[in-house]
Amino acid sequence: MTVRKTYSTATPIPAGAPAAVQVGKRFFTSGIVSDRSGGLESESHRVFQLLAELLRDGGLSTTDVVRTRIWHTGEDGSAAEKLLRSVHGVVFNHPGPTLTIVRVERLPGGAAVTVELEAIAGSGVIAKWFESDIESSSSLAVQVGKEFWTSGLRGDPATDRDTQVRQAVANASGLMKQAGIGVGDIVSTRHFMRYDVQFETDPPEWLAFKEPSIPTSAGIAVTGVGTRDHVFTFEVEAVAGASDMRTNLHTGRTFEVEHNYCRAVRVGGGDVIYVAGTTSVIPGEIVQHPNRVGLQVEDTLEIIRWAISELGMKWDDLAQTRTYVVGGDDEIAEAIAALEKSLPGVGPRDAAHTVGVACTVVGVPVLGRPEVVIEIEARAVTARR
Repeated sequence: MTVRKTYSTATPIPAGAPAAVQVGKRFFTSGIVSDRSGGLESESHRVFQLLAELLRDGGLSTTDVVRTRIWHTGEDGSAAEKLLRSVHGVVFNHPGPTLTIVRVERLPGGAAVTVELEAIAGSGVIAKWFESDIESSSSLAVQVGKEFWTSGLRGDPATDRDTQVRQAVANASGLMKQAGIGVGDIVSTRHFMRYDVQFETDPPEWLAFKEPSIPTSAGIAVTGVGTRDHVFTFEVEAVAGASDMRTNLHTGRTFEVEHNYCRAVRVGGGDVIYVAGTTSVIPGEIVQHPNRVGLQVEDTLEIIRWAISELGMKWDDLAQTRTYVVGGDDEIAEAIAALEKSLPGVGPRDAAHTVGVACTVVGVPVLGRPEVVIEIEARAVTARR
């Protein structure tokens, strides 16, 4: 029997999803927004208050958080980042979780900020933190047992794009070495790049970094990734020893082969399936339903459902999704409606049906191809009594 709980909060959640999902010791929140408008500073304080309440409801504390990811629509990347890092530093004790801050085009309901957390119950007493920052109470990497997470890693903003990529990759490699993580142990990667400096092809250092493991990957164009001159940031998740017992699932797309990533990863009979950023593109690099938001959500979720099934879990094990939407408020609303229709729930699919998956929805300026308007990342988790 699956040990799974959901939690609610005062704030509205996209697609009618729960504010948080707990599966065994793993705890994921949706993208939480403030129930009180008022701009970036006041909304961010309120969001973290709501998150702290959710953690308490689940029997966890802020010391159990391994990852914080903040999305905001602030006008000035430098000022907004300084503010958000300061707020984060008030909420968490030093050393704190990994932290990624990304500026996006828009958020549901016109929110100024949304935050999602990932936590593991009891991890605060056994975690190892690497290169912690006192001001923000965050760490560049956190390790709990065999699992490893990095913050959004960046290079020097005074350098050019390629140099920033090389520096960020070197930073990741150094953190992995400190934690005893091998080059084949990476299970998931995620990089955000400023939309006006997208790469026609992946930088060679980035491709080489992924080659030994062929992890899942998501590459998202966003409005900003730090100060005005930062252009690239990326996150790494790894499991020590994964290279000896991982299953990498491919869809047959040439794009996956060319870019050194796979659709989904499961390590042995582990309780997690990591699913890459997925679009409604099928083998042959054919985009299904070009520019159709709702239909692309439905098709993308079917690919994710297939991946989860192929790796031995059920659709109801889906615990978390992160949906990137190109367009305005209408497109975001259409994506949310499609998610609500298609995601697994906790009741019959009728008027009583409610989504049972943690959801984050953000608006981005563009995705990999002009006709692709939806990309979804996912995490499936199972826990047995």
